[in-house]
Amino acid sequence: METPRSTTIALLTLLSVTIFAHAGDMNGMNMKDTPMSGQRANQMNEKVHHGIGTVQKVDASGRITIAHGPINSIPWPAMTMNFAVQDKKLLNQVVAGEKVEFDLVQVSQDQYAVSRITPVK
Repeated sequence: METPRSTTIALLTLLSVTIFAHAGDMNGMNMKDTPMSGQRANQMNEKVHHGIGTVQKVDASGRITIAHGPINSIPWPAMTMNFAVQDKKLLNQVVAGEKVEFDLVQVSQDQYAVSRITPVK
């Protein structure tokens, strides 16, 4: 009968072999064509997504919480989210409870930042 320690060692060995086998498959791969590198990353950052929502909280550290409607270009349903802002001065333009229009730009794989925000008149 195997002991828990020998089972753990066997699993770790199998995992190591699997990782090295997959790493070997990457030889010759052009990393410039991967989704998050070079030109593709720049194109991602250039896409601007527009939203409308209500400011829930303004945080002087450079974040804002917005309850927004659907943003179809991402695609996101209506929800409340906390975002970083590209320029903290944007936070001086709005207060909690105010309806706003805003733009988002993607700054990493799953992160978006507010690049523009204005009160809705």
